[in-house]
Amino acid sequence: MAERTPRLLAALAVGATVVAPSLAVAQTSTYYTPPKVLKQGVSSAPEPAGAVTVKVFVTKTGAVGTVQVAKSTNPGDNQAASEIAKTSTYKPGLRDGKPIDAYYTMVLKFSGSSVVDTGSTSNDVKRANALIRAGKYADAKTILTSYLSTHAGDKDASALLGVADGYLGDSAGASAAFDAAGTIPDRFKGVAAKAYADAAVDQLKAKNNEQAIALATKGIALQQNVNTLFIRGTAYANAQQYPQAIADLEKAKALATAGHADPATMNAIDGSLVTSYMFGGQADKGAALAADLKQRDPSNTHVDDAVYAYYNQQAVAAMKAGNPAQAVTQLEAAAKAVPSRAVSSYVQAANVLAQGAKPDWKAVKAEADKALAIDSSDARANYVAGIALANQSDSKGAIAFLQKAKAGSGSDASLSADIDAALKKLGQK
Repeated sequence: MAERTPRLLAALAVGATVVAPSLAVAQTSTYYTPPKVLKQGVSSAPEPAGAVTVKVFVTKTGAVGTVQVAKSTNPGDNQAASEIAKTSTYKPGLRDGKPIDAYYTMVLKFSGSSVVDTGSTSNDVKRANALIRAGKYADAKTILTSYLSTHAGDKDASALLGVADGYLGDSAGASAAFDAAGTIPDRFKGVAAKAYADAAVDQLKAKNNEQAIALATKGIALQQNVNTLFIRGTAYANAQQYPQAIADLEKAKALATAGHADPATMNAIDGSLVTSYMFGGQADKGAALAADLKQRDPSNTHVDDAVYAYYNQQAVAAMKAGNPAQAVTQLEAAAKAVPSRAVSSYVQAANVLAQGAKPDWKAVKAEADKALAIDSSDARANYVAGIALANQSDSKGAIAFLQKAKAGSGSDASLSADIDAALKKLGQK
């Protein structure tokens, strides 16, 4: 057996290195996009001056559910606001690209007039404004685009083009038009803020984090709300600017809590906060929030990814610093914090202990046993246990574990080959 030991150690070492987390895993956040208005509805009710905030439940099919007036400066506008909300068409909210049921907050400002005065003396701009009021955004865009080709300095026209593009769902065009407009009139700030936020989401999905931060910052300057703070906070997190991410996400959470936001919104914010806390020097806070979030949303795998990636990263750093004991401590912490990754964490801890000139094979076997206590059929845990016993001159025990590992190796050709080599060295064909 003395001759066999170094060969078995070499076989184990092939798969013994702790795997460093990819940046994509470390930065993973839940992408949540709230519902959008595709076309604003109309109302036949009187519209005296005032402002109304309406919460609209939009199903994952885009259908309108409950409509509730959340805030109003003039009760005389409530009926009109409700009619507009009910007759609007919506794009459903998305979570990781999949439609979900979610609330849309619609803020409507009534001027007491059927037409909003843009301040422009141009008949083209006035016509475009009337078309926007009538919901004919494409027609308005056509007029404004033509007009701006010869009147590029007309700020009112640029602002109106931003509104038209915003309602048409062209967030890039809208943000460019609002940039050209310079100072955004108060009556357009809500539309402009949403356009910048939507454009920021597009950049976030394209992994252009700095552009996403810049666009979201413009939106926040116009209208600070849960969605835009969440978007910028997530972009900061993806750019590994964690203090800024934490500041934005905590503000978003405070606003969402005060506004009694739906569970999907709260979970999305907390998911990004977990990542930011873990990698931003507040691991204890992140782990506690992760545990709370998993209780509320057991199917949330993103939080598992973030917490596991953090501990794995710490283990990698400890190994590079020549401190395997600390690496094992981090991997065991990962197993406790993320039960769904406990088996692989304990196996990696066993692999770490198997490194070096004189491994403590009893300690290696003890880590493998922790994994096997959770899943007795795990192929890699059985393989490591078998190697540990072989190096303790327990051939019979080693063969039993290795044969069980072989039975569970499935399509893992590399592991299967390692098992076969180990069995052969133990006199098994």
